[in-house]
Amino acid sequence: MKYMFMRNTRTIEVINRDFKAGKLFADSSYQRRTVWNDQDNVRLIETILMELVIPEVYFWTAERDPDTGISSTHIVDGQQRINAIVDFISGEYALNMKYLTNQSIKDSCGGKMFKELDEVWKNRIWEYPMSIVEIDPACTITNIKDMFFRLNLTNYNLNQQENRHSKDSVFGDKSEALSRYDFWKNAKLFSSTDAKRMKDVEYCCSIFILANEGIVDQTNGKKINNYYDDYKDKFDSDDVLKNKILEAMNVIDDIIDKTTISFISKKAQMYTLFCVIFEMIENKNTFENFFGKIKIFVSAYSKFRNEFVISYEDEIMSSLYENIKKYKLASSEGINKATNRTIRFEILYKLCVEGDKQVFEALEKMTEDMEQRLEGKKDKKDLLEMDDVVDEEE
Repeated sequence: MKYMFMRNTRTIEVINRDFKAGKLFADSSYQRRTVWNDQDNVRLIETILMELVIPEVYFWTAERDPDTGISSTHIVDGQQRINAIVDFISGEYALNMKYLTNQSIKDSCGGKMFKELDEVWKNRIWEYPMSIVEIDPACTITNIKDMFFRLNLTNYNLNQQENRHSKDSVFGDKSEALSRYDFWKNAKLFSSTDAKRMKDVEYCCSIFILANEGIVDQTNGKKINNYYDDYKDKFDSDDVLKNKILEAMNVIDDIIDKTTISFISKKAQMYTLFCVIFEMIENKNTFENFFGKIKIFVSAYSKFRNEFVISYEDEIMSSLYENIKKYKLASSEGINKATNRTIRFEILYKLCVEGDKQVFEALEKMTEDMEQRLEGKKDKKDLLEMDDVVDEEE
């Protein structure tokens, strides 16, 4: 065996002390983001209080001061468990009753913070022996990252992007840096769960790919995986792609308001906007009237319902109706298919960049038609509900 791995135990008291002192830490350069929720945390503490076994954690002593003997230890695997334990001891959360399953623990510890526990329960936590796998200090950081990747390769809880994060890649680093811009918060594109599971980084990978080579099919993770490998050492070193993306983000920032946010905050629509704006940048189009056109399109799109079958005699109105219907379909299923991405891009570009005054007058008229139909549908529903009440009273 090339490297030695030793198994032993450390009490939670020792692990907590080392973590607080900074001697024990999780290296964010390859670790996943924290994804455990309150239920996960509480169930782990409950298991410890019941003195049952929890999965072992992996430590690697990277550096040791030869004079003092003080070491710096990486948590290679198990940071979620250690964070949950340290956070409970620090008073970050209580043992929510609804997540506890053991009646004895529920009666004695339910609803309590660590500081509120009786002495016997506190000591049970402090003295709990965690199983540790100590990795040979002779391992390099590259070995450790590969080991983390292998440990989680078959773990269904670790998604593709979290696995990619365990690899060194310039493309990955740039995508992660892009995900940190406040723009994404302003656009309300990602939920807290998206951020925890690195879906924001994965999305930014897609935007970089779009800026680099245009619309591609991303119904699986193969394209992004290839970019992580192909651009491991060098990507966008002159920041041409990054600046192109930032320019597009500034345009989108300018068109965000209460009428457009529900549209822009959808990932498929945001991707389509980037497609259109990149094309406008390439063609040196002006953005002078872009906001107004997008606003009118969004108003019509938001009122459109597939169940409304309308036949317009006017050629422009008829064409608009079919285009919006087609756009709506391409936004509802297979949104990451190249064909559906292309459909959305072509329609939005045709209407909001190439569309003239007549087109937008027709769009406004169509919006009014849809509003009337929605209002009629609401009135009909109200009448039916009133009839139901009458029937019940009789």
